[in-house]
Amino acid sequence: MSLMVLRAGPAALVQDLGRPGRAALGVTSSGAADRAAAALALRCVGTDPGAAVLEVLLGGLVLMTDAPAVVAVTGARGLVVVTTSAGSRRTAAAGEVLRLDAGSTLEIGRPDVGVRTYVGVRGGIEVPPVLGSRSRDTLSGLGPPPLEAGDVLAVGDAVVGPWADDWHASGGDPRLGAGSESRGRRPRRLVLDVIPGPRDDLFPPAAWRVLAETGHVSAHADRVGVRIDPAGPVPRSSTGEIPSEGMVRGAVQIPADGAPVVFGPDHPVTGGYPVIGVLTSRSSDALSQLLPGAPVSFRRVSD
Repeated sequence: MSLMVLRAGPAALVQDLGRPGRAALGVTSSGAADRAAAALALRCVGTDPGAAVLEVLLGGLVLMTDAPAVVAVTGARGLVVVTTSAGSRRTAAAGEVLRLDAGSTLEIGRPDVGVRTYVGVRGGIEVPPVLGSRSRDTLSGLGPPPLEAGDVLAVGDAVVGPWADDWHASGGDPRLGAGSESRGRRPRRLVLDVIPGPRDDLFPPAAWRVLAETGHVSAHADRVGVRIDPAGPVPRSSTGEIPSEGMVRGAVQIPADGAPVVFGPDHPVTGGYPVIGVLTSRSSDALSQLLPGAPVSFRRVSD
């Protein structure tokens, strides 16, 4: 069984849980940007959580299956359309489990809320792993390249549980309604929880007060990192650079200009600037769903 890509949209990638534990090789973990949404897509179709899904940025993906398939679409909310081989067309909701007959197409429209949609197929996307993962690392170029029209994706056999026709994953992801960009109405602020460290001792208390004020996601946002336009420059106790350090997804680095950069799944090492704290996994996933201009603030959650 396979899926043919009829249209790829702006950016569609194969992603799984990534390749953690290889920092000594200079390889970051990568993996799905919104891990919770990717995991939900796989649960919906009874597939191993370590299997690969499709991560679709801003919609535009159209797939056709050559055999009966079971799929689920999660993450960003937008129009999902299934067209059968006979030409019958119907829409579907985020989180809905869908049965596709041979020759059917699945179309992912531009999201109304959020930016990254996940397509899980029963059995998982089967592509050759690189260093133990099927994820695309956009910074290093590891893993399968971005999808293009005409690509054919094999479907694996990583089935671990049942699925149900027309089952629906509780109306989608409540995080998106709580804090993400929403077309046609003013977006609400997303509060990002931050665990202090490892270099919070290099910042005065005023730094946390500035971070707690409302800033905005800048236009410099991708899987490598998200720059935040803060309410004001985040102060540092010293402006000198420190040795570059290996870091993790969600690290909040404060460069010399005082505008925070939050590391994404394909992040590099630090660029000589200190990291004041690290987002919780939930906040890191939620940030990956925001458009430029979305209001955000940071909340220190523990010491």
